[in-house]
Amino acid sequence: MSFLQRTPFFRLLVSLVCGIVAFQYLELFSLTRLILLIIAVFLMLIPFFLHQSAYAYRLRWLFGAGVMVLLFLMGYFVSERRQRQTAFAQLNEQTLFVGCLIEPPAEKANSMACKMRVEGIYTGAQFVKMSSPALVYVFKDSAALYLKKGDVLLFRTTFQRPSGAMNPEGFDYAKYLANKGIRAIAYLKTPEWKLLAHQEIFSLSDLAAKCSRKVLKVYEALQLSKDQFAVLAALTIGYKDTLDPELQENFSYSGAMHILSVSGLHVGVIYLILQAVFLLMFRKSKWKFINTVFTVCALWMYAFITGLPPSVVRATTMFSLVAVGVALGRKSQIYNTISVSAFVILLFDPNLLFDVGFQLSYCAVIGIVWFQPQISSLLYVKPKWLKWWWNLTAVSLAAQIATLPLALYYFHQFPNYFLLANYVAIPLSTLIIYLAVLFLVLSPFSWLAFVPGFLLKKMLFLLNASVSFIHDLPHAISVCYLNLFQLFLLFTVFVFFFSHLESKTFRSLMVTLCALLIFLLSHISVHNQTLHLNQLVIYADRKHTHVNLISGHHQRILTTDSSMTSMPASNYWMSRKLKNPEYERLHASCLYTFQGKKILILTDSLLHRKTTRTPIKTDFLIIGNGLKPCAKELLCCVLPRICIADQSIPAWCVDQLRQICQEKRICFYAVATRGAFIYDFKQISP
Repeated sequence: MSFLQRTPFFRLLVSLVCGIVAFQYLELFSLTRLILLIIAVFLMLIPFFLHQSAYAYRLRWLFGAGVMVLLFLMGYFVSERRQRQTAFAQLNEQTLFVGCLIEPPAEKANSMACKMRVEGIYTGAQFVKMSSPALVYVFKDSAALYLKKGDVLLFRTTFQRPSGAMNPEGFDYAKYLANKGIRAIAYLKTPEWKLLAHQEIFSLSDLAAKCSRKVLKVYEALQLSKDQFAVLAALTIGYKDTLDPELQENFSYSGAMHILSVSGLHVGVIYLILQAVFLLMFRKSKWKFINTVFTVCALWMYAFITGLPPSVVRATTMFSLVAVGVALGRKSQIYNTISVSAFVILLFDPNLLFDVGFQLSYCAVIGIVWFQPQISSLLYVKPKWLKWWWNLTAVSLAAQIATLPLALYYFHQFPNYFLLANYVAIPLSTLIIYLAVLFLVLSPFSWLAFVPGFLLKKMLFLLNASVSFIHDLPHAISVCYLNLFQLFLLFTVFVFFFSHLESKTFRSLMVTLCALLIFLLSHISVHNQTLHLNQLVIYADRKHTHVNLISGHHQRILTTDSSMTSMPASNYWMSRKLKNPEYERLHASCLYTFQGKKILILTDSLLHRKTTRTPIKTDFLIIGNGLKPCAKELLCCVLPRICIADQSIPAWCVDQLRQICQEKRICFYAVATRGAFIYDFKQISP
């Protein structure tokens, strides 16, 4: 029996995923969808009208094909429905809105980020109801700090689409928010909003948050250090608000970040604890059903307390199915179980397919299930303690291999000491979960809770110290950039290589080697393209000016703040395999010559109230550093071929520059509206 025959839900999942992906890139007209629906129903009905058993058996696949087409349409439909629910019609128009906060505000440096449900809009004297989610940044003052979930605000603003990737290979904020169900953002100053009322909104997330807070109060009795408390809260109930950036960096660079995200490891430990407890309580076989019900309910209660993130929902669904299978005396097919959990999750929220955490979670569990037995079989170990060590190594390698392509694609880094970190982090985190459960159970009796509390404190200290030590080791991180095509090739290499280990077929080996060869050639191609690269790049930054002069693998950065350059530019440098740049601070306006072109970078009032009989002719005029020049006066002194205003220039000044450039027939480019400016010069010889 083939893999697809053993895992029918995998086939259903693939059809649903194809429908979700198709919605992102294709538009199916109503007639097309109707035709596909008719085809699906027709294919499903054909086997029922075939009376001859020979034909019925040969054409049995038609029913499955019809179901797959139907599920493809379902994936398309749920994605379309999700988009309609999050659509926002009133954009780029200043008006009066009424909105209710649907989540607790998140405090930022200068504002409060409020996720709202906009409930209505005033058009003249008429109030029009609506229900659209939006993200509103409220200027942080004494009133804004007291905002809470359920507050109803009256405010006047202009909603806009979130900006996409402003820099080459940059973060696409619009796409990120769209996957979270947000398609409109706005900014409010203090006089632009007013608190109308407060609505008591009941939600399961609030109830879960209350449960989490009660658990955190119990943890406070341990009198842990800040870092120990943060790790314990993140490791056991997924509460990450107290994790500071330095601590997160320690775990990320050491390769142990996964233990701070509640997932299969944590749910698996809880499942084992519950099984042990309920087996003691319900020993008789006739109570097996009650044991299963209690186990499943307790698992979902734990998932509920963690806030139901996708990784926990996936793991809880899987272990629930395993528990039911054990109760029924049936061995669960793990790939079916994984497929069922993903199918259910995507049916409710198709956008999770594009969530990084969702992708990493499923890649990790599939890697452990498929790759780990193959890796374990490479070495036969007899002593129990050595076998435990080798199994832990195999699990760590399997999870890391499965998530490696996605980690390089999204984060462009790889922790070199992940094996060393997992030897320490996985056993310690498992012990910490056991001790935390024991401490919570015994917490009403302080004299009984003392011992697990003391041990818990020591284990947390040891975990943090070990992770910090690994983080400080030399060359802890390797940096590598993958594009989408290389991501696909790397997955192909891993999948067919482990298929070859399992089946020993020549075809799988050939596909592996061909994919690996194309992967290496793609890297060589990028190096070759960069060798001939000759570019001027002006990056988008709201506060600073960054001008990048690239010639082959060498580059120079002219910037007003060198410490802020890597944020908008580092991804592009990695994608082009560029060497580290030479930095030059822009203390004042300057004139540069690059590849025979004159570049005037204006960052101060050098030409303020200046006149000239003959304008200075340049190829590029770059206006930056938040300058507010008089456009008419400036362009009487300088005559550029291309005038570029970077993102730090105010919008009203950009409009003036655009208007004067149009009058003088000068090409104008606004970084704030069009993204980073990239100009390719004539290719140079290597």
